[in-house]
Order: sequence, then structure tokens, then C-alpha cells
Amino acid sequence: FLDGGGSRPLQRAAIPLLEAANVEAEVGAIRSAFLRKRELMLERVRALGMGVDLEPEGGFYVFANLAGLPEPLDDCMAFFGAALAQKVICVPGVFFDVNPGQRRGQRLARFRQHVRLSFGPSLEEVERGLDHLERVVAAGRR
Repeated sequence: FLDGGGSRPLQRAAIPLLEAANVEAEVGAIRSAFLRKRELMLERVRALGMGVDLEPEGGFYVFANLAGLPEPLDDCMAFFGAALAQKVICVPGVFFDVNPGQRRGQRLARFRQHVRLSFGPSLEEVERGLDHLERVVAAGRR
């Protein structure tokens, strides 16, 4: 915990970490780790029948389109509930539908068939989460 800035010894110790070679190596390692998880997420999400309208170019989220899944899993809130029952948390797309003043009234939310999935956790956790989502979708197809 730092309050008010790092001490002079800490600042001096951090200087070598900012050298170009160290920065490039760290960025490369992070990019490589996230790229593997990103590709896994995209591959598995599509295999489950979800669409990806726009592949992520940064960050660690996939905004998956549920329109290709059977009812009720094609609705973000139903999908959220089914995923949660399998101990997987996703973020329903309607949470991203900005509708100030409720001007659209009773019309359906634009992102009601989307969920946000994260590939930020470890590769093993991402794989485990996708395995659980596979069970959710398989049960929904029965």
C-alpha cells in the first residue's frame, strides 16, 4: 500500500523495469498469454452456436451474440441464470444498453441477445468456464 507516492528507494528500484527491452518483453508476454485465451474463447463460443459480431481488438472480453441458441438461452437474462447455476458469471448485454430517460419506452433492449464473457482469468479457468457453458447449451438443446 502506498500513500502519496513511492519512496525514493522504491522509485530508483523501478527505473530498470522501464527500460525498453524490459517493457517490450513484458508486453510480449502479456500479449501472448491473452492472445491464446482470446483465440480459445472465440473458437469455443462459436462452436457453442454463439456469434461474435466484432472480435475483440483489446481488453479481455468477448461480446457474444446468443441469437443462434435455442430459447430461452437466446435471452441474456435467461442465459445469465443458466450460466450462474453452473457457477459461471457473465454480464447480460442489457446492462450495456444505455437508455437515458427510458426514451425507447417498452421496446426491447438492443443487447438482450448478448452477453459479455471474460478471458481475463487464467487459461485453466477460462477453459473450465467454457466447459460449464458447453453443458448449459447442451442442456438447452435437449
